[in-house]
Amino acid sequence: MKLLTLIENTAASEKLCTEHGLSFYIEHMGKKILFDAGATGLFAKNASRMLIDLKKLDIAVLSHNHIDHAGGLDVLLGYRPNIKIYAKKAVLNGVFKKAGIFQIPIGLSSGYFEKRAENFVLFNSFQQIADGAFLMSCEVFEPYFTDKTLLMKKDKKAVADDYSHELFMVVFPSGEPEDGIVVISSCSHAGVVNILNTVRLTWEGVPIIGFVGGIHLTTKGGKKLICSFEEIEKIAEEIKGMDIGQIYVCHCTGQKGYERLKIQLGDQIQYLRAGEELEF
Repeated sequence: MKLLTLIENTAASEKLCTEHGLSFYIEHMGKKILFDAGATGLFAKNASRMLIDLKKLDIAVLSHNHIDHAGGLDVLLGYRPNIKIYAKKAVLNGVFKKAGIFQIPIGLSSGYFEKRAENFVLFNSFQQIADGAFLMSCEVFEPYFTDKTLLMKKDKKAVADDYSHELFMVVFPSGEPEDGIVVISSCSHAGVVNILNTVRLTWEGVPIIGFVGGIHLTTKGGKKLICSFEEIEKIAEEIKGMDIGQIYVCHCTGQKGYERLKIQLGDQIQYLRAGEELEF
């Protein structure tokens, strides 16, 4: 399995674009997969500079309905008009953030998905998209590890977002369970520990050899932590106790969040920038 970061808040080269957004290009078992499309479509410019032909994509995935992951979908459809985009059914619900007395939409409207219904494959909790590649919902919830700052619409009322519109990807790089699995997330709003525990419950005894993605510890731009040092230390302690492999974080983890995690996780954790490539 090969994974390249097409867009992220930072870049490994000055020749690559950056933005507060995330997009991964994944090659696995002969399939070419786009995981998220960033905020604006800059992922496509970087893909061109990285010699990745988006017209040859087989599958796309929308990890959750936040604009920094969904904003580039129209650019994607310009390259691949008939591509199937896998997402949770709950993307049809509105998502918001609070600004004083106002509720500001932070995702695509339900009308967007209805207009492009032929492209979207919406599912509830579990979906296989290729040999050895699955999309899942978080099924373990501990409030201590969950981002509680965002809102969603439920029964026409604004309530705390339960991240039912969020998914993550599980890949068997070799195709054989005994060789382990890699977990690919985006923002891990439901909590990275909860996500990892969900995977362990689903595939009991199968080693997790890698985690790639954001761990939502900071606000937009990564300048301000949304949780305490003690909470970050607890997350690191839980991860250390799981006996998993290498961890590559990015995007909403923020540099401050990454630096705090690295104090405890050391060489087990690395920051992943646009233009960088991983192989498992």
